Amino acid sequence: LQPGVWGWAGAEKVNAALSAVSRDLGRKGGGAAKKVLACYKVVDGIWLGSTAQLPDAAELEKEGIVATLAVGEGVKAIDTGKFMHSAAAFGDEESASILPCFPKAFKQIAAGVEDGGVFIYCASRQGSCALATGFLMATLGLSFEDAWAKVREATGGQVDELNRNLKRQLTTWAKWPEFPGLPEWM
Repeated sequence: LQPGVWGWAGAEKVNAALSAVSRDLGRKGGGAAKKVLACYKVVDGIWLGSTAQLPDAAELEKEGIVATLAVGEGVKAIDTGKFMHSAAAFGDEESASILPCFPKAFKQIAAGVEDGGVFIYCASRQGSCALATGFLMATLGLSFEDAWAKVREATGGQVDELNRNLKRQLTTWAKWPEFPGLPEWM
């Protein structure tokens, strides 16, 4: 595999090979192979993914997902007309501040969860994972370490570590007296 403009060059061959193996395993087990959903369930109602592997509308509906949240600048909406869609735009994930996105994004996530489920996605999985980690910290009262462990486990190691910028923001935020809120100046 080699990095390319639209993901990893050669990924089609890898995906086709994995599909063939999956079909073969399904046949050996006596039943049809189970297709793996292109997103990861973190907790009930919250799913994560990336623009490199967007699930189709039918997959999202099957899981009860009613809303999508695109994270990052220029991330395109899943355009089906079936889902409530919103965006949390912030710049370069290596230097941008994600915290000001939290109030609006957390309301959107909570509404999506309440209505059935929300799919949060971005280009690199960094932003969507950071947003989900922050949401778990704020709503479940988890420490950064515990919230991140849930997200990391859910992604099956696809995102082993948040970048330094996002991790620093989340760990610093947890120490603020306003936590789980934000200061008024934000």
